[in-house]
Amino acid sequence: MKVLVVYYSLTGKTRLVAQVIAGVLNAALVEITETKPRKMGPLVYLVGGFAATINRRSKINPIDVDLKQHETIFIGSPVWNSRPAPAINSFIYQTNFEGRSIIPFFTMAGDNSEKALANITAKIEKSQGKVAGSFAIKSHRVSDEEIAARAKEATRNYRGVE
Repeated sequence: MKVLVVYYSLTGKTRLVAQVIAGVLNAALVEITETKPRKMGPLVYLVGGFAATINRRSKINPIDVDLKQHETIFIGSPVWNSRPAPAINSFIYQTNFEGRSIIPFFTMAGDNSEKALANITAKIEKSQGKVAGSFAIKSHRVSDEEIAARAKEATRNYRGVE
């Protein structure tokens, strides 16, 4: 079966990591987009972080992919206030992951993704998926070249999922 990479990205950092994973693993790539895109500005992180903290969902556009064709699904999200982004919450809550291995990955400003991983793991398991690994990449004040190199390195652990 094929590998799928699904992600949400506000600043483009998670998109970059997702593109690297898809390229290394020859995987399908799907971006989750909100029906009402967030506007960058001084409050975007405050409002987004609060929404993530209370596990809020956002309205997302439908995706055109048959998840049954993919045994392994990478799910990428920025970390907002130690939680996945609301768009990823929406995707997980409306998806049945039964029989699928899920590998969450995060981009973040800080150094600790444990709370985000615990949060997303509980949601994935509730949607009948099995978390089969994870990784996080610090992306704040890091060049795109360095982010891509870190993503390639992290993806090496998953080459057998192809």
